Amino acid sequence: MNRALGEAFHRLGQEARDYADADRALAALRTRRTRRTRRALVAGSAALVVIAGGLAAFQARSPAAPDATVTVVSPAHAVEPPAQAPTLPATGPVGRGALVYTACQSQCPTFLLLADGRQYLLGERTVSPPGNITLSPDGRWLGQPVKGGYEVRDLLGDAVHRLEPPAAPDADSAYSPWAWSADSRRLIVGYHASGDVRTYRTLELPSGRTGELDPPPGQEPVGLLPSGEPLLLDHGQDAEPPLERVTLKHADTGRAVTLASGTGVLADADHGLSVQTNGERVFVLEYAGDRITVLEFDVTGRQVARLPLPPGQYPVGPVDGGYAVIQVPQDQARGRQKLEVVSLAGRRPLFDVPGPAAVVLPGGARH
Repeated sequence: MNRALGEAFHRLGQEARDYADADRALAALRTRRTRRTRRALVAGSAALVVIAGGLAAFQARSPAAPDATVTVVSPAHAVEPPAQAPTLPATGPVGRGALVYTACQSQCPTFLLLADGRQYLLGERTVSPPGNITLSPDGRWLGQPVKGGYEVRDLLGDAVHRLEPPAAPDADSAYSPWAWSADSRRLIVGYHASGDVRTYRTLELPSGRTGELDPPPGQEPVGLLPSGEPLLLDHGQDAEPPLERVTLKHADTGRAVTLASGTGVLADADHGLSVQTNGERVFVLEYAGDRITVLEFDVTGRQVARLPLPPGQYPVGPVDGGYAVIQVPQDQARGRQKLEVVSLAGRRPLFDVPGPAAVVLPGGARH
Protein backbone atom coordinates (compact mmCIF):
# COMPACT_ATOMS: atom_id res chain seq x y z
CA MET A 1 0.00 0.00 0.00
CA ASN A 2 1.40 3.41 -0.95
CA ARG A 3 2.26 5.97 1.70
CA ALA A 4 -0.61 8.34 0.87
CA LEU A 5 -3.20 5.57 1.13
CA GLY A 6 -1.69 4.35 4.37
CA GLU A 7 -1.82 7.83 5.88
CA ALA A 8 -5.42 8.24 4.71
CA PHE A 9 -6.40 4.93 6.32
CA HIS A 10 -4.83 5.87 9.63
CA ARG A 11 -6.31 9.40 9.64
CA LEU A 12 -9.74 8.05 8.81
CA GLY A 13 -9.54 5.96 11.97
CA GLN A 14 -8.48 9.07 13.87
CA GLU A 15 -10.96 11.61 12.51
CA ALA A 16 -14.09 9.66 11.61
CA ARG A 17 -15.24 9.34 15.19
CA ASP A 18 -15.85 13.09 15.47
CA TYR A 19 -18.75 12.69 13.05
CA ALA A 20 -22.02 10.81 13.32
CA ASP A 21 -22.29 10.40 9.53
CA ALA A 22 -19.80 8.30 7.57
CA ASP A 23 -19.93 10.53 4.46
CA ARG A 24 -19.15 13.63 6.53
CA ALA A 25 -16.22 11.79 8.07
CA LEU A 26 -14.82 11.00 4.63
CA ALA A 27 -15.31 14.60 3.52
CA ALA A 28 -13.52 15.82 6.62
CA LEU A 29 -10.65 13.46 5.90
CA ARG A 30 -10.18 14.97 2.43
CA THR A 31 -10.14 18.55 3.71
CA ARG A 32 -7.89 17.79 6.72
CA ARG A 33 -5.34 15.62 4.92
CA THR A 34 -2.60 18.17 5.52
CA ARG A 35 -3.77 19.35 8.91
CA ARG A 36 -2.53 17.93 12.18
CA THR A 37 -5.02 15.92 14.22
CA ARG A 38 -4.73 17.37 17.70
CA ARG A 39 -6.89 14.94 19.60
CA ALA A 40 -5.80 11.45 20.48
CA LEU A 41 -7.95 9.15 18.37
CA VAL A 42 -7.43 5.45 17.64
CA ALA A 43 -10.02 2.63 16.99
CA GLY A 44 -9.16 0.44 19.80
CA SER A 45 -9.72 -0.18 23.51
CA ALA A 46 -10.06 1.78 26.75
CA ALA A 47 -7.72 4.71 27.57
CA LEU A 48 -4.53 5.95 29.33
CA VAL A 49 -3.01 5.86 32.53
CA VAL A 50 -1.00 6.34 35.44
CA ILE A 51 0.83 7.74 38.25
CA ALA A 52 3.14 7.89 41.11
CA GLY A 53 2.83 10.33 43.98
CA GLY A 54 3.04 13.93 42.77
CA LEU A 55 4.46 14.85 39.36
CA ALA A 56 6.61 11.97 38.16
CA ALA A 57 8.79 13.00 35.22
CA PHE A 58 9.75 9.61 33.82
CA GLN A 59 12.70 9.41 31.43
CA ALA A 60 11.74 6.69 28.94
CA ARG A 61 15.06 6.68 27.12
CA SER A 62 16.90 4.85 29.89
CA PRO A 63 16.86 1.95 30.01
CA ALA A 64 15.55 1.07 26.54
CA ALA A 65 12.62 -1.35 26.51
CA PRO A 66 12.91 -4.54 24.46
CA ASP A 67 11.36 -4.93 21.00
CA ALA A 68 8.77 -7.60 20.28
CA THR A 69 9.72 -10.81 18.53
CA VAL A 70 7.68 -12.06 15.57
CA THR A 71 5.91 -15.41 15.94
CA VAL A 72 2.69 -16.41 14.19
CA VAL A 73 1.21 -19.51 15.76
CA SER A 74 -2.19 -20.02 14.13
CA PRO A 75 -4.25 -18.81 11.14
CA ALA A 76 -6.59 -15.86 11.50
CA HIS A 77 -10.36 -16.31 11.49
CA ALA A 78 -11.60 -15.33 8.00
CA VAL A 79 -14.65 -13.06 8.16
CA GLU A 80 -17.04 -12.61 5.23
CA PRO A 81 -20.26 -10.59 5.17
CA PRO A 82 -23.12 -13.10 4.88
CA ALA A 83 -25.55 -12.98 1.97
CA GLN A 84 -28.32 -13.00 4.58
CA ALA A 85 -28.18 -12.51 8.32
CA PRO A 86 -30.89 -12.10 10.97
CA THR A 87 -31.34 -8.64 12.42
CA LEU A 88 -30.05 -8.39 15.97
CA PRO A 89 -33.05 -8.69 18.34
CA ALA A 90 -33.81 -5.56 20.32
CA THR A 91 -33.41 -7.45 23.62
CA GLY A 92 -32.46 -10.86 24.91
CA PRO A 93 -29.29 -12.98 25.06
CA VAL A 94 -27.58 -13.82 21.77
CA GLY A 95 -23.94 -14.47 22.71
CA ARG A 96 -20.68 -12.69 23.40
CA GLY A 97 -19.53 -10.21 20.75
CA ALA A 98 -16.15 -10.63 19.04
CA LEU A 99 -16.19 -8.00 16.26
CA VAL A 100 -18.32 -5.25 14.72
CA TYR A 101 -17.54 -4.57 11.07
CA THR A 102 -18.74 -3.22 7.78
CA ALA A 103 -17.17 -4.52 4.57
CA CYS A 104 -16.64 -1.04 3.10
CA GLN A 105 -16.39 2.55 4.33
CA SER A 106 -19.90 3.51 3.15
CA GLN A 107 -23.03 1.94 1.65
CA CYS A 108 -22.34 -1.49 3.20
CA PRO A 109 -24.31 -3.22 5.98
CA THR A 110 -22.84 -3.41 9.47
CA PHE A 111 -22.62 -6.79 11.21
CA LEU A 112 -21.98 -8.09 14.71
CA LEU A 113 -19.82 -11.21 14.74
CA LEU A 114 -20.25 -13.36 17.83
CA ALA A 115 -17.55 -15.42 19.49
CA ASP A 116 -19.18 -18.61 18.19
CA GLY A 117 -19.03 -17.39 14.57
CA ARG A 118 -22.68 -16.38 14.11
CA GLN A 119 -23.42 -12.97 12.59
CA TYR A 120 -26.26 -10.51 13.15
CA LEU A 121 -27.19 -7.47 11.05
CA LEU A 122 -26.93 -4.17 12.93
CA GLY A 123 -28.13 -2.03 10.02
CA GLU A 124 -28.07 -1.68 6.25
CA ARG A 125 -26.17 1.60 6.47
CA THR A 126 -25.20 2.61 9.98
CA VAL A 127 -22.80 5.30 11.09
CA SER A 128 -19.15 4.40 10.60
CA PRO A 129 -18.52 1.76 13.31
CA PRO A 130 -15.11 3.02 14.60
CA GLY A 131 -15.72 5.72 17.20
CA ASN A 132 -19.51 5.31 17.14
CA ILE A 133 -20.37 1.65 17.80
CA THR A 134 -18.58 -0.14 20.63
CA LEU A 135 -18.15 -3.53 22.29
CA SER A 136 -17.10 -3.83 25.91
CA PRO A 137 -13.69 -5.44 26.49
CA ASP A 138 -15.37 -8.70 27.57
CA GLY A 139 -17.74 -8.68 24.57
CA ARG A 140 -20.86 -8.59 26.77
CA TRP A 141 -22.12 -5.06 26.06
CA LEU A 142 -22.89 -3.48 22.68
CA GLY A 143 -23.26 0.30 22.41
CA GLN A 144 -24.58 2.26 19.44
CA PRO A 145 -26.22 5.63 18.65
CA VAL A 146 -30.04 5.57 18.72
CA LYS A 147 -32.15 8.59 17.69
CA GLY A 148 -29.89 11.23 19.16
CA GLY A 149 -29.13 9.21 22.28
CA TYR A 150 -26.94 6.21 22.96
CA GLU A 151 -28.02 2.66 23.80
CA VAL A 152 -25.95 0.00 25.56
CA ARG A 153 -27.46 -3.49 25.60
CA ASP A 154 -26.48 -6.74 27.26
CA LEU A 155 -25.68 -9.41 24.65
CA LEU A 156 -25.84 -12.09 27.36
CA GLY A 157 -29.05 -10.92 29.05
CA ASP A 158 -32.09 -8.68 28.80
CA ALA A 159 -30.79 -5.33 30.08
CA VAL A 160 -30.88 -2.28 27.80
CA HIS A 161 -29.59 1.09 29.06
CA ARG A 162 -30.20 4.34 27.20
CA LEU A 163 -28.53 7.73 27.49
CA GLU A 164 -30.90 10.46 26.36
CA PRO A 165 -29.66 13.59 24.54
CA PRO A 166 -29.80 16.98 26.29
CA ALA A 167 -33.18 18.73 26.43
CA ALA A 168 -32.16 21.10 23.59
CA PRO A 169 -29.71 19.10 21.49
CA ASP A 170 -27.45 20.86 19.00
CA ALA A 171 -27.92 20.21 15.32
CA ASP A 172 -25.65 17.50 13.96
CA SER A 173 -24.82 16.20 17.43
CA ALA A 174 -24.28 12.69 18.77
CA TYR A 175 -22.84 10.55 21.56
CA SER A 176 -19.59 8.69 21.00
CA PRO A 177 -17.97 6.01 23.20
CA TRP A 178 -14.90 7.56 24.82
CA ALA A 179 -13.32 4.92 27.04
CA TRP A 180 -14.07 1.58 28.73
CA SER A 181 -12.79 0.31 32.02
CA ALA A 182 -10.82 -2.91 31.57
CA ASP A 183 -13.39 -4.86 33.59
CA SER A 184 -16.25 -3.69 31.31
CA ARG A 185 -18.14 -2.22 34.28
CA ARG A 186 -17.88 1.45 33.30
CA LEU A 187 -18.14 3.40 30.05
CA ILE A 188 -17.45 7.09 29.39
CA VAL A 189 -19.32 8.67 26.48
CA GLY A 190 -18.89 12.12 24.98
CA TYR A 191 -21.70 14.27 23.56
CA HIS A 192 -20.44 16.37 20.68
CA ALA A 193 -21.40 18.37 17.61
CA SER A 194 -18.88 18.10 14.75
CA GLY A 195 -16.09 17.36 17.19
CA ASP A 196 -16.89 20.10 19.72
CA VAL A 197 -17.45 18.06 22.87
CA ARG A 198 -19.87 19.66 25.34
CA THR A 199 -20.64 16.90 27.86
CA TYR A 200 -19.13 13.67 29.18
CA ARG A 201 -21.30 11.08 30.91
CA THR A 202 -20.54 7.82 32.67
CA LEU A 203 -22.53 4.60 32.57
CA GLU A 204 -22.04 1.91 35.21
CA LEU A 205 -22.79 -1.69 34.31
CA PRO A 206 -24.77 -3.81 34.86
CA SER A 207 -26.77 -1.37 37.06
CA GLY A 208 -27.25 1.28 34.36
CA ARG A 209 -26.53 4.09 36.81
CA THR A 210 -25.37 7.26 35.02
CA GLY A 211 -23.34 10.27 36.10
CA GLU A 212 -21.82 13.49 34.77
CA LEU A 213 -18.10 13.98 34.23
CA ASP A 214 -16.97 17.63 34.11
CA PRO A 215 -13.22 17.92 33.47
CA PRO A 216 -11.50 21.34 33.62
CA PRO A 217 -11.51 23.39 30.39
CA GLY A 218 -9.09 22.04 27.80
CA GLN A 219 -8.88 18.62 29.46
CA GLU A 220 -10.30 15.36 28.15
CA PRO A 221 -10.93 12.00 29.85
CA VAL A 222 -8.73 9.52 28.07
CA GLY A 223 -9.08 6.45 30.20
CA LEU A 224 -10.23 4.73 33.35
CA LEU A 225 -7.95 3.26 36.00
CA PRO A 226 -8.78 -0.15 37.52
CA SER A 227 -10.19 1.82 40.49
CA GLY A 228 -12.68 3.52 38.16
CA GLU A 229 -10.99 6.93 38.45
CA PRO A 230 -10.80 8.82 35.11
CA LEU A 231 -7.49 9.92 33.66
CA LEU A 232 -7.26 13.35 32.08
CA LEU A 233 -5.19 14.79 29.26
CA ASP A 234 -4.60 18.55 29.00
CA HIS A 235 -4.52 19.35 25.29
CA GLY A 236 -2.50 22.46 25.93
CA GLN A 237 0.52 20.15 25.99
CA ASP A 238 0.31 19.42 22.26
CA ALA A 239 -0.24 23.02 21.15
CA GLU A 240 3.32 23.36 19.86
CA PRO A 241 4.61 20.25 18.05
CA PRO A 242 6.74 18.22 18.06
CA LEU A 243 5.77 16.58 21.36
CA GLU A 244 8.25 14.22 23.02
CA ARG A 245 6.47 13.65 26.33
CA VAL A 246 2.98 13.87 27.77
CA THR A 247 1.66 14.20 31.31
CA LEU A 248 -1.59 12.57 32.44
CA LYS A 249 -3.48 13.33 35.66
CA HIS A 250 -5.87 11.51 37.97
CA ALA A 251 -9.21 13.30 37.85
CA ASP A 252 -9.81 12.89 41.60
CA THR A 253 -6.39 13.33 43.19
CA GLY A 254 -4.46 15.33 40.58
CA ARG A 255 -1.59 12.87 40.74
CA ALA A 256 0.41 12.87 37.52
CA VAL A 257 2.83 10.86 35.42
CA THR A 258 4.91 11.89 32.44
CA LEU A 259 5.38 9.44 29.56
CA ALA A 260 8.29 10.14 27.24
CA SER A 261 9.16 9.01 23.74
CA GLY A 262 12.31 7.09 22.93
CA THR A 263 13.83 7.79 19.53
CA GLY A 264 10.88 9.60 17.93
CA VAL A 265 8.02 11.94 18.82
CA LEU A 266 4.52 11.41 20.23
CA ALA A 267 2.96 14.06 17.97
CA ASP A 268 4.08 16.42 15.21
CA ALA A 269 2.62 18.36 12.29
CA ASP A 270 1.49 15.13 10.61
CA HIS A 271 0.54 12.90 13.56
CA GLY A 272 -1.86 13.40 16.43
CA LEU A 273 -1.19 12.31 19.99
CA SER A 274 -2.59 8.87 20.84
CA VAL A 275 -2.80 7.51 24.40
CA GLN A 276 -4.79 4.43 25.46
CA THR A 277 -5.00 2.08 28.42
CA ASN A 278 -6.02 -1.46 29.15
CA GLY A 279 -6.09 -2.30 32.85
CA GLU A 280 -2.67 -1.54 34.25
CA ARG A 281 -1.01 -0.92 30.89
CA VAL A 282 -0.68 2.39 29.00
CA PHE A 283 -0.01 2.57 25.26
CA VAL A 284 1.18 5.56 23.25
CA LEU A 285 2.28 5.83 19.62
CA GLU A 286 5.75 7.04 18.67
CA TYR A 287 6.55 8.39 15.21
CA ALA A 288 9.97 8.52 13.54
CA GLY A 289 9.60 9.45 9.88
CA ASP A 290 7.32 6.84 8.32
CA ARG A 291 7.86 4.38 11.17
CA ILE A 292 5.21 3.83 13.88
CA THR A 293 6.13 2.21 17.19
CA VAL A 294 3.70 1.23 19.95
CA LEU A 295 5.17 2.12 23.36
CA GLU A 296 3.84 0.17 26.33
CA PHE A 297 4.11 1.51 29.91
CA ASP A 298 3.11 0.08 33.26
CA VAL A 299 1.05 2.08 35.76
CA THR A 300 4.17 3.58 37.34
CA GLY A 301 5.20 5.15 34.03
CA ARG A 302 7.98 2.65 33.33
CA GLN A 303 8.30 1.72 29.68
CA VAL A 304 8.08 -2.07 29.41
CA ALA A 305 7.99 -2.66 25.65
CA ARG A 306 8.61 -1.10 22.25
CA LEU A 307 6.59 -2.72 19.46
CA PRO A 308 7.75 -1.41 16.05
CA LEU A 309 5.19 -1.85 13.26
CA PRO A 310 6.39 -2.95 9.82
CA PRO A 311 5.43 -0.94 6.71
CA GLY A 312 1.77 -1.32 5.80
CA GLN A 313 0.71 -2.12 9.36
CA TYR A 314 -1.29 0.35 11.44
CA PRO A 315 -2.32 0.63 15.12
CA VAL A 316 -5.82 -0.26 16.29
CA GLY A 317 -5.73 -0.43 20.10
CA PRO A 318 -5.14 -2.45 23.28
CA VAL A 319 -6.81 -5.84 23.57
CA ASP A 320 -6.48 -8.79 25.91
CA GLY A 321 -2.89 -9.99 25.73
CA GLY A 322 -1.34 -7.08 23.85
CA TYR A 323 -2.03 -4.48 21.19
CA ALA A 324 -4.12 -4.99 18.04
CA VAL A 325 -2.73 -3.90 14.68
CA ILE A 326 -4.01 -4.18 11.13
CA GLN A 327 -2.12 -5.04 7.93
CA VAL A 328 -3.61 -3.24 4.94
CA PRO A 329 -3.20 -4.82 1.48
CA GLN A 330 -1.67 -3.05 -1.52
CA ASP A 331 -4.94 -3.53 -3.40
CA GLN A 332 -7.67 -2.79 -0.86
CA ALA A 333 -10.50 -3.46 -3.30
CA ARG A 334 -9.39 -7.07 -3.91
CA GLY A 335 -7.13 -7.83 -0.98
CA ARG A 336 -7.69 -8.68 2.68
CA GLN A 337 -6.89 -6.83 5.89
CA LYS A 338 -5.26 -8.91 8.60
CA LEU A 339 -5.82 -8.11 12.28
CA GLU A 340 -3.39 -9.47 14.84
CA VAL A 341 -2.18 -8.90 18.39
CA VAL A 342 1.44 -7.91 19.02
CA SER A 343 3.27 -8.16 22.34
CA LEU A 344 6.70 -9.07 23.68
CA ALA A 345 5.62 -12.71 23.36
CA GLY A 346 5.18 -12.35 19.60
CA ARG A 347 2.24 -12.02 17.22
CA ARG A 348 -1.15 -13.71 17.38
CA PRO A 349 -3.61 -13.63 14.45
CA LEU A 350 -7.14 -12.39 15.12
CA PHE A 351 -9.24 -11.83 12.01
CA ASP A 352 -8.90 -11.67 8.25
CA VAL A 353 -11.46 -9.19 6.84
CA PRO A 354 -12.28 -7.59 3.44
CA GLY A 355 -9.76 -5.01 2.25
CA PRO A 356 -11.96 -1.89 2.58
CA ALA A 357 -13.56 -3.00 5.89
CA ALA A 358 -13.97 -0.80 8.98
CA VAL A 359 -13.79 -2.77 12.24
CA VAL A 360 -14.34 -2.44 15.99
CA LEU A 361 -12.77 -4.94 18.39
CA PRO A 362 -13.92 -5.47 22.01
CA GLY A 363 -12.94 -2.41 24.04
CA GLY A 364 -12.87 -0.26 20.92
CA ALA A 365 -13.76 3.38 21.68
CA ARG A 366 -12.24 6.78 21.12
CA HIS A 367 -9.46 5.94 23.59
